[in-house]
Formats: sequence, C-alpha cells, structure tokens
Amino acid sequence: MNKRILSALFLPLIAVSAAMAHDGDVDKLIKQLSADGEAAIVAADELAKYPGDADHAVPALIKALSSKDAELRWHAARTLSEYEVDAAPAAAALTKALADDNAKVRAYSAYALGQMGDAGLVAVPELIKLIGSKDVLVRRAALRAIDNLDTDQDVTLPLLVKVLEDAEPSVIIPVLHELAEAGIDSLPRLITALDNEKACYWACLVIAEMGPDAAPAVPALIKVLKHSEPYTRVQALIALGEIGPAASTAADAVSQLLANNDSTAVQYGAAFALGSMGDKSAIGALKKSAQSDDPFLKMISTWAIAMLNKDDKVAVRKAAKVLVLNLKHEQANVRAAAARCLVRLEAPQRIVAPMMIEAFNDGDPTVTANMRAAIVAYGAKSVPRVLIALEKEELRLHALDILRQLGSAAKDAVPALTKMVSDDDAEVQSATLKALAAIGPDAAPATGAIAKLLASDSEDLQQDALFALGSIGEGAAGAAKSILPLLSSEIEFTKVAAGWALAQIASSNADMAEAAVPALIAGLSDSNELVRAESAAALGLFGKHASSAAGALKTAVKDNHAEVRAAARKALKAVQ
Repeated sequence: MNKRILSALFLPLIAVSAAMAHDGDVDKLIKQLSADGEAAIVAADELAKYPGDADHAVPALIKALSSKDAELRWHAARTLSEYEVDAAPAAAALTKALADDNAKVRAYSAYALGQMGDAGLVAVPELIKLIGSKDVLVRRAALRAIDNLDTDQDVTLPLLVKVLEDAEPSVIIPVLHELAEAGIDSLPRLITALDNEKACYWACLVIAEMGPDAAPAVPALIKVLKHSEPYTRVQALIALGEIGPAASTAADAVSQLLANNDSTAVQYGAAFALGSMGDKSAIGALKKSAQSDDPFLKMISTWAIAMLNKDDKVAVRKAAKVLVLNLKHEQANVRAAAARCLVRLEAPQRIVAPMMIEAFNDGDPTVTANMRAAIVAYGAKSVPRVLIALEKEELRLHALDILRQLGSAAKDAVPALTKMVSDDDAEVQSATLKALAAIGPDAAPATGAIAKLLASDSEDLQQDALFALGSIGEGAAGAAKSILPLLSSEIEFTKVAAGWALAQIASSNADMAEAAVPALIAGLSDSNELVRAESAAALGLFGKHASSAAGALKTAVKDNHAEVRAAARKALKAVQ
C-alpha cells in the first residue's frame, strides 16, 4: 500500500461453501430478510450458505429484489447466484433487475442469470444490451453470463450487431478487449461475424487483439479485403498483420491493395500487413510505395522492407531513423504508429538506443507519452526491448514506467529489476519498487532485495517497499519479520501500510496478526476512505486472528462510504 497508489478495493462475486441448515434457521433468516437496514442485508448474505434450502429462500429473495434499499437488492441477487439452477424461479425478477438504477444490482443479477442454466436464456437479449454498459462491473458480468449460457448464435449475433452499431466507441473498445481476452473459444463466432457487413469491422478489431491465435480466420479476412467500406478493409489488414506469418497466404491480395491508390488508409494497412507477414515476395511492391509522396505511407513501407530484411543493416538503420523522426510528427496517430513500429523492428541496440534517447529527451511531453503508450500496447513482447533501455541511464526511468504499466506481463523483467532495487538513485529505486508491485506474485524472487529498503531513511521508499511486498503476497512471507519494526514507526501511514503488507503475506500467522491488528484498527479511522477500506479488508484476511478488531469493524460498518462499509462487513464475518 502506498500513499500515492492504493490497490483499489474489489469485491469479487462470492462463492460461499454449501452447508445444510435446520428449517428453523432458514425461516429465521427469511423473516429477518423482510426487516429494514443492516439486519436484512446480513440475512441475505447468510442465506447464501444454505443452497439446499433454495425452495424456501428463493421466493423471499425475489421479494428482496424489489426492496427500496439498493444494497439489499444486490446482496439478494448475489445470494441467488449461489443457488445456481435452483434459483430458476427468480429468472424473471433477475431479468427485470438488469434495468435497475444501481450498477451492482445489474451486475449481480447478470451473474446470477448466468449461473442458472437454461432458465437464464430468457434474459439473453437484455444481457447483450448490457455488454455496452459504461460500468465495467456490469459489462464483465453480462459477458460472463452470456459465455456461461448455451446461447443460440443465430439469436445472439443480430442482437450483438445492434449493440455494436448503437454503442459509442468509448464503450465498444473495452468490450472488444474483453471479448478478445476470452480467447480462441470466441473465434468461430467472430469468423461468422466477418460475413456480416455491419459486424465485420468490429470482428476484425477483436481478431487483431488475438494475434497469431486467430490464424483460422485468415480465409474469411481475405474475403473482407473486398469490403465496400475502406476502413473495414483497413481493419482486416491490421488483423492479418497481427496474425503475422500465418497469414502469408493473403500476401498477393494485400499487395494488390498496396498498389491500388484509391484509399491511402488501405495502403497504410496493406504495408503494415506485408511487413508483419514475413513474405519477401512483397518487397518489390513495398519499394514502390516507399517512394510515395505520402510521409506516412513512406514510413510504414520503409519499416516493412526492414522487417522483411532484418539482416540488412542499411535497411534497418534507415527504418529506425525514419521511425524516430516520426515520433515528433504533429499528428498523434503518426507518432503512435512510429513508436509501435520501432518496438516491432527489434533493431540492434547500437542503432536504436541513441535514437530512442533523443526521442525520450525531446522537450515535447507528447512525444514521450505516445512512445510509452505504444510500447505498453505491444504487451509482453516489448519486454526484451525495454530491458535493453533499462541498461541505459538516460532511458532508465522511462523503461521502469513502461514496465510498471505492463504489470504482470513484465514478469520476465524481475531479475533485472531485482538488481535495480539497489540503485544509488532514490527515484530509480522508487520507480523499480512500483514496477515490481505492478508485476505482483511473479516478483517474489525480488523479496530479499526489497526487504532491505524497509530499513531505509526514506519514508517514501519504506512505503513503496511495503506496497511491493504486499502486492507480491504470500511469496514475500520471508520479509515478514523485517516489516515488524515499521509497526512502531512515527509515521501513521507507514504503520498502517506495514499492517496491510503483513496481512497480504502472512495472514495465517497468529503472531504477525497480533502485531499488525492495532495498526490496522487505527487505519479504520484514517481520513482517506481508501485507507479505511484497505485496513478493513486486511483485518478480514487475518480472520479469527483479528477477533480483537470486531468492535472497530462494527463501527466501520456504519461508515459514510459504501466501499468501507462493504469491506468492514465482510471482514467482520471473517474475524468473528
């Protein structure tokens, strides 16, 4: 935990273990469910423990879905998700709840519908509408529900197309990313969508996100190259380029588009695709387009030629120079494309490093921001290049920030980052700790090096180190004893951060809990609601070992902020 960067509180969909109850216990909870306030919410949660009594509980939970209390409504929906197929009688009420004013009610209702099998199919049209939601929790729950249900593609595809037609791009883009993350299982449907004139543009975007795994889509993408809309053809070309060498069967068709100057955007996409496919038969066509008066087409074509001739030092140097010059282009899209192509080029360090230093040291912050963003967008494949930059003092902080943004995708950088923890520059050390924290559990090998900074004279480095260790989790358990002294720090936040870190890495250790609980109880009174919420969540991780915090948590359940109340309520159950 860090005073500048706090891990956001995320309340996952619960999975409470099944347990049988006496009829009297369930009846009591059902009666309590009709009460007002906290008692009803507690009853809704407790009923989740008794899926075997769904017949008795479901009618009461359906009624709770109509409560004026939004918090009770989403707790009721969440409990119904635990009953799975036995919650089928609630399908109609849950479908209605998909239009609730409260995002959590919509999200948990969607999740519950996705758990009830065929009974949830009635809600598919409404669930599809929700994948265009601006609320990420709702969007993900709807996508998960649709994925879980055995839906009929002939029914869902037209509805999906309408959502994609009507939604704003700002909503569509994250939805497409999440569809891409679903992986190869969604590819058959996407290939079918390529045959739909209105849906194929969006399908190309998702397929491009899949990269080489989407190779089976190549024949269908070749057909899309004849689409009447130029920008749809561009997206198909980008998808072919992202698939790479496995799309080389499209080289002839793509070369024809490169030679056709009816649309410069299509030519850009064609040059990109040819450079990514690895088919050297396209070099002739690319040399012609590299002579174009259009600066962007010239840049992409020069890059493509170098990609097809990586052993040609002259071609690689020429491409690197052109790309770096375009990092300063007045148009943002040109700068972003130049940065991404520079990463893909994988030019030798001696060629590209001096150019990158010049670009990163440019006085225009837009240049560096675009370059960072483009490298991050390239994902884990950019890590080897970033590690080279890490070796250059002038590029080090830029490289560390990129690795932080890459997060777990940068796990291969852990050995280099472990060495960097001991750097003489405090700014570099801080940036390194943030990168390791973002990588998370995979950064466990750096535990020893990080723990040494707990004894630093710098308050900021101590807190950064605590956040990194806590983010690593149980893999950093070896640092637990080194954290203990910071529980006596004169800095209140450092004490809370130390307690939080111990909860993440040693939650089952009674001695560590005894030492950390007082600091976390104090954190429940912090002026920052995120600190209060994290303190409550950390106490919950200690479970029964934090029973002495029950009184403070009961007070926190009445906090002004919903996130704190929810975290405190969950923790209270764990510690009692």
